[in-house]
Amino acid sequence: MKETKTKLEGGLRTKGLSHKKSWPDRPLISIITVVRNGQKYLEETIKSVINQTYDNVEYIIIDGGSTDGTLDIIKKYEEYIDYWVSEQDRGISDAMNKGVRHSTGKLILHLHSDDIFCKNESLCLLYNELKSSDKKWVTGFYKYINSRTVEIKIDKFRKYTYFDMVLRNIIRHQTTLLPRNIFEEVQFDEKYKYAMDYMFFLNAWRILGDPHFVNEHITCFRLDGNNLSSNFYASISDEMRARIDFRLINGEFYKIPFDYIIYTLRLLKIYFYHSRKYSDK
Repeated sequence: MKETKTKLEGGLRTKGLSHKKSWPDRPLISIITVVRNGQKYLEETIKSVINQTYDNVEYIIIDGGSTDGTLDIIKKYEEYIDYWVSEQDRGISDAMNKGVRHSTGKLILHLHSDDIFCKNESLCLLYNELKSSDKKWVTGFYKYINSRTVEIKIDKFRKYTYFDMVLRNIIRHQTTLLPRNIFEEVQFDEKYKYAMDYMFFLNAWRILGDPHFVNEHITCFRLDGNNLSSNFYASISDEMRARIDFRLINGEFYKIPFDYIIYTLRLLKIYFYHSRKYSDK
């Protein structure tokens, strides 16, 4: 099937049926899902969003002009989706930024079409922790699943520091609830194919300060070869490029040789551990 340049859109908002807003005790949370030809897992993702117990959610789906059955799945659940659009874009960063522009929530979380919330209470857990914290943003941890939604690994709970973040990307955007205003200062950079979220969160950490870490597995992240970050080597290389750019922007030239040492050690770890471990059996 040939790709089309036609823009399609739908959802409750296009029918005048979505009038959601933030309340003092229940701010509107926008969940943004970007997808392209993601029919294999998208329905699982949508269900995990609409089954959340937090009761003030705006759901936005940004499709990059899918040619498989993705649009059929989106239309099947249209009564639960506030807004969706399908059109060609310039890649995942462009789609994620577009999702923010179409959203109206006070708080924002990106959940990709490969991934699902671990529990129906995941969003409530994040918001309640943010509300009781003195931090401006909150983040949790992953469970890792394969193509059959079988758990293959879990994150260990830990309170990371900014130093840890500079060494490697330890923030998972699918588990992170951010205030809307940060997206007015920082966007996902289209020059990075894999590390757009790493550069985003390096800058967000500088602006917002330390996040509040929630000792809960919020999202199940799928490792099946289709997710961009499943390409370990390319992901680490792009992350290194983002780190060097970040150093140069902030005048930290003297730290770059140390970064190359860390980069080499991580490549060795990937070769001897990750690339041999995470395959469906």
